[in-house]
Amino acid sequence: MTQGQEIQQQSYKEISRLIDSYSENDGRAMVFVKMYIDKAKHDHNLKKLIRGYEEAIYYSKETSKKLSYADSAIVTAVKSNDEDQIARAYAGKGIIYYYNLRQYKKALEEYLIAFKYSKNSKDGYLKNKIIYHLGMIKSYLGYYKYAAVHFEEAADFFEKNAKESLDRNIRYNNESGYFNSIYRLSTCYKNLKLYHKEDSLINIGLERLHNNNELVIEFGYFQKGKGVQLLRKGKADEALKHFKVSQDILSSNQDYASLTSVYFYIGKLYRSKGNRAESINYFNKVDSLVNKFWFITPEIRSSYLYLIDDAKKNGDSERKMYYGDQLLKADSIINADFVMLQSKIYSEYDKENLLEEKNQVIRDHQVILYSSIVAGLVIVFFLIWRFRKREKELNARYQEVLEKLNTSKETISFDFIPPASSDENSLDLYSSEIIEGIKTNLKIFEDEKQFLQQNLTLDIVAKMIGSNRTHVSYVLNVHFDVTFSTYLKALRIRYITNLLVEDTKYLTYKIETLAKICGMANRQIFSAHFLEINSIRPRDFIRMRQEELKKT
Repeated sequence: MTQGQEIQQQSYKEISRLIDSYSENDGRAMVFVKMYIDKAKHDHNLKKLIRGYEEAIYYSKETSKKLSYADSAIVTAVKSNDEDQIARAYAGKGIIYYYNLRQYKKALEEYLIAFKYSKNSKDGYLKNKIIYHLGMIKSYLGYYKYAAVHFEEAADFFEKNAKESLDRNIRYNNESGYFNSIYRLSTCYKNLKLYHKEDSLINIGLERLHNNNELVIEFGYFQKGKGVQLLRKGKADEALKHFKVSQDILSSNQDYASLTSVYFYIGKLYRSKGNRAESINYFNKVDSLVNKFWFITPEIRSSYLYLIDDAKKNGDSERKMYYGDQLLKADSIINADFVMLQSKIYSEYDKENLLEEKNQVIRDHQVILYSSIVAGLVIVFFLIWRFRKREKELNARYQEVLEKLNTSKETISFDFIPPASSDENSLDLYSSEIIEGIKTNLKIFEDEKQFLQQNLTLDIVAKMIGSNRTHVSYVLNVHFDVTFSTYLKALRIRYITNLLVEDTKYLTYKIETLAKICGMANRQIFSAHFLEINSIRPRDFIRMRQEELKKT
């Protein structure tokens, strides 16, 4: 068998599993990434080919290779004529310029192209991710007012979708997007001297992330923000506690750009307290990271002014010369990147801009005045229409659930689980005897309602049916095309739905009781799973059922 034939026998999912076992920038994964790319080329599957190039960007060690694969992704995306794919590809290249090369102007160019292609996209996450990265560039270049608009828009989207999503990964991505957006927005407010707005966002971040074990690095950002806030208010000792927490988090997560800023503020804090030794120590830490990564802003540039001043006072001409050279290098970077910040951090609007802003405010007030009357009427009609529309949608979902139940003679049915594709079953990893045995035992597990036991895990169920987690997981994933958690929740929700339809006494039970009956831990989990499986909330389903019974 040739290597090409061997690759074609592997499914994309199987190759992806091999790739996913490696961490970012681990070149060993590239063997399997290239297999994925070769298979996509052979199949003429442009979407999979783009995915392969994205994996190559993630696992390649060398930045030059990352850029090369990014270009390949762009070319392939353009061939696909899919604007979402094109936007993703350009955004990916922009991220390399921003995070790997610190070439901010080039990053901005890529982000702007990505934004152009994403304007009409229905993929809200992609669109707002690009908007967020545009805000990062504009904030770095000093366009704080314009950057704030991007962060506000992205934060609104991510917050809304984090609340609405039931999928853990999607919710995590949106929560991360939200907290990063409001942190960057707070930074814009700080630079615009809108301190009350900055303080409000910092407090929101700290309160909501205090017990969050997943968004640790974001918590580190807000700790830094709180330290800056307290230092500005003259509370140096309190500020230092927050800076130290931030330092530990950012250092352990290797976020050196943010860590550089924390070192600068700690150095500034010690300087204000008259502690020269610690102040110089932290300013030198800034210099060390600048030497390594050459990430510099006008804010942390001040470290060199303090270091030069200290060298002068101590008559250390060698240190003075060294820090002077470092300052010149820093200025060369700033002058190359910062369009608005060649002489000072904050740009001021000239009279023409101020006049235009004033005229815009007047125009906005006129629009609000003329719109308010119409809006009042529209809102009333809209609320009526929305209520009727929602009731109609709920009734349709309710009838759909009843129809599914009526078409199934058995209490438990798998018509909600799509059959696995022939491509996935063409080459099983285990013998047919093992697979059929597990299917038979799962049927017994379902018929005997063993799924109603609480605290079931894949390991426990595997033991109950005389198998192991690997075999059971394989059968569920490949032959039922479903994960264990989805399989279990579907069985439980189908069971409780049947009870609600067949026995009216269950319609009077509390949600907590219904959750306990079908083996779920609490009402929140039960409600979320009921909505996921039946596309209707349990309270709405019960109400619809009660109303139907009253009519009959």
